[in-house]
Amino acid sequence: MRNFLPHLALAVAGFGCTGDSTSAVESEGAVFTGTEDGSAVNENHYDAKEDVYLDGGPGPNAPSSAAALDEGDYYFQVTDPSGKTLLSSDDLECRKFHINADGVIDAVLGACAHATGVSSDHGGITVQLFPYADTPNNGGVYKAWVTLVADIGPDGKFKHNKSKTDNFKVDDATPECGDDDECPEPEPEPEPEPEPEPEPSCCGDGHVDAGETCDDGNTTAGDGCNATCQVEVIPEPEPCCGDGHVDAGEECDDGNTTGGDGCDSVCKIEHSCPTSC
Repeated sequence: MRNFLPHLALAVAGFGCTGDSTSAVESEGAVFTGTEDGSAVNENHYDAKEDVYLDGGPGPNAPSSAAALDEGDYYFQVTDPSGKTLLSSDDLECRKFHINADGVIDAVLGACAHATGVSSDHGGITVQLFPYADTPNNGGVYKAWVTLVADIGPDGKFKHNKSKTDNFKVDDATPECGDDDECPEPEPEPEPEPEPEPEPSCCGDGHVDAGETCDDGNTTAGDGCNATCQVEVIPEPEPCCGDGHVDAGEECDDGNTTGGDGCDSVCKIEHSCPTSC
């Protein structure tokens, strides 16, 4: 279990920070921030935004009526410490609860009501303040507000002189830097990885690279692509008897120059006659 800092009441007579009495509210009661099980009431320092709950009534050693709000239906909200920036992210009707005649929360209202717990001191309900956005305050400080439903303005705004308020701090808040905040310099973007150097071109590697007109995978000349990977023109051989092609001036060409086989040594047709001829 974490160690809690000294308690701080959520609501006192007046509005704004604790002790501000520039404008009195009609109700003298209070609602306190605390943990889900009510074991720490008036808690003002939390590890996470989800840890903060409203707890009707004071701590374990005082009766619930000691700081009781009037019985009725209430709304709550979370803002930055100045109260200028609304941080509660759901609809107002999702943030509604009822305080009974004993001064403790006995119901959350609406189909979208917040998560609840059970207070260990007076058996009332605790109401989770989350969801709400990160505070723009650089110290991670928030302000919780509680107002009677009947006292909400026609525009849905909470009136300072009709509300109970208190500040609390969350350690894991990631502040959104405002104009008056001292914000850390952003981390520099990492340098991009250098592009790998292209492999040098090489004649005979089977790829036609810049400056090459062919590449047949070797550097042997005489096969249509020479030793420097340039297309070479191979001349047609001179026609000759015995090459298997009947060229000009030939009557036949049986692929040899042997006579007596029907095509003589100069590629002329042989005519054989019977010996009686």
